[in-house]
Amino acid sequence: MTKTSRIGLGLIAAACLAAGAAFAEPAPPAADNVPGSTGRLDVPFAKALRMMLNNDGGGGGIGYTTAGPVFTAPALTDSQLKAALPGNTIRRELAWAAYFDPDGTVEGWKRDWSKADMSKCPTPLGYDYEVEDGACYTAVKNVISGKYEIRNGQVCMPAYSGKPEDGRACYYIAFITAFAVIGDGKTVYGGGKDFVKGKVLESYTTAFNHAR
Repeated sequence: MTKTSRIGLGLIAAACLAAGAAFAEPAPPAADNVPGSTGRLDVPFAKALRMMLNNDGGGGGIGYTTAGPVFTAPALTDSQLKAALPGNTIRRELAWAAYFDPDGTVEGWKRDWSKADMSKCPTPLGYDYEVEDGACYTAVKNVISGKYEIRNGQVCMPAYSGKPEDGRACYYIAFITAFAVIGDGKTVYGGGKDFVKGKVLESYTTAFNHAR
């Protein structure tokens, strides 16, 4: 290669860089983005949160990092938890509910179900009883109450069980499509839960499968 051609190539490269051509590295995704339905970090968390609270399906795939054959979902970060939890409720039918007050306290309940005599189930479905597959189940409602704090990508609060003897524990939370999922790194607690605006701790009944 001649000296002239080397100079020419250098001038071309300099011109391309000045024009912002393909030599430039692509901008990294925003740190607070979450995966969309393609698995890319292309959905701003503020948008994902708005969609979750509007119950519109989380954008058809909020929270998935892959689209199969293995599905995974990232836990929310500290900043995402701080944006999402205060002033809102996570709940599942007759199983569990928790409202995270902006003042740093959490209020809710957890039902423990057990098989009982059929006389305890006067109708097929009530708030603290249900007939399932011909068997009667009744529930004890445990109260969740105390302070919560967000650290290391977890929310630390009174135990999920609502039993005082279980003390406190820290939990990861993830958004998967239109649902919130809670786990401690070893166990996933029940199925997907509704994530709703404000304080909504009333029990509600639909088809129920005694999920925790």
